[in-house]
Amino acid sequence: MKKIFLLILLMISFVVPSNAKDLYKKNLNIKKNDTTLQGWKAWRVTGKKQLKKYEKKNKIKLFSVINNPTRLGGTAFFIQAPGDECFQRKEDCERNSSTHKRVEAKQTDAGGILGEVWVTYSFNAPEESQWQKYDPHILQFHSGVSEFPPLFLLGISSKYGLKLRVEPLKGLVNCDGTIDERQVDEDANYCARELNTYSLIPISQLKNNVWYDLLFNINFDSDPNIGFFKVWLDGDLIIDEKGQTLWKDKPVEEMEFNHANFNFGLYAQFIENYSQSIYADEIRKARSCEDLKLNDLGYKCDDLINQNGGMLPIEIEDIVTGEFTYN
Repeated sequence: MKKIFLLILLMISFVVPSNAKDLYKKNLNIKKNDTTLQGWKAWRVTGKKQLKKYEKKNKIKLFSVINNPTRLGGTAFFIQAPGDECFQRKEDCERNSSTHKRVEAKQTDAGGILGEVWVTYSFNAPEESQWQKYDPHILQFHSGVSEFPPLFLLGISSKYGLKLRVEPLKGLVNCDGTIDERQVDEDANYCARELNTYSLIPISQLKNNVWYDLLFNINFDSDPNIGFFKVWLDGDLIIDEKGQTLWKDKPVEEMEFNHANFNFGLYAQFIENYSQSIYADEIRKARSCEDLKLNDLGYKCDDLINQNGGMLPIEIEDIVTGEFTYN
């Protein structure tokens, strides 16, 4: 009987589909053939213990699966961040940063993302959400090294609308503004040398209750001659840039994690009586455009790849000099 039982276990292990570790858990009610999340292996929620405690006390779900509205298929995510109290980890609530109010799903695939990747993300802004104040972020490609800043940040701004902030193009500096790398040590506080901000949709044109489709094609590399990033919005190429897309090696303990991780949710400052929310769907990852199988979203890879053009950053901030350049 033991041999038969072991044989059954082996047979099961061989027939489990490759996406079995995607976030298709029974308690989320996402079916395996649904494309809400596709191509990922492992996820975790930041501050899960604190979020669950808040949800139980207030009888509310901050990160939930819904069946309406959806971009495609039977499910999507609804993410909300109320403004009645800080519900994150103690260290996040006490520090003066944009993560005072954070509801986040963090991709934790072993080895993270290195080299070329294709990622889709669709979002919808609810009518009642007060989500432009203090520029909340809804998506990020973050460095796997905790001492390093994010690589790409997608957010909403009352000034620039849907905006993408790109940080690694000019590398890292100490946050006090010094750029002499010989002085860098494991206790250094790192910042991006330059912040490039792109306005993807002006705030006057950003509509509520409308699904927007974003497609990212990024080659994560610290060599500026190899790295690149492209962004399509609703099938139109709007950013096509080359340059460094990953932080270069520094003397920190976590350098083995110098890769990109993909996170999505809501990241914002805590504001009393100020609620923010968003719908997210079709969060797919693949090594090629074809593997994303975008036909069900109404796109063809040949049409996307053959496009030319792209916008310039609307704002460039030099962290060392404090100067701004505008286009």
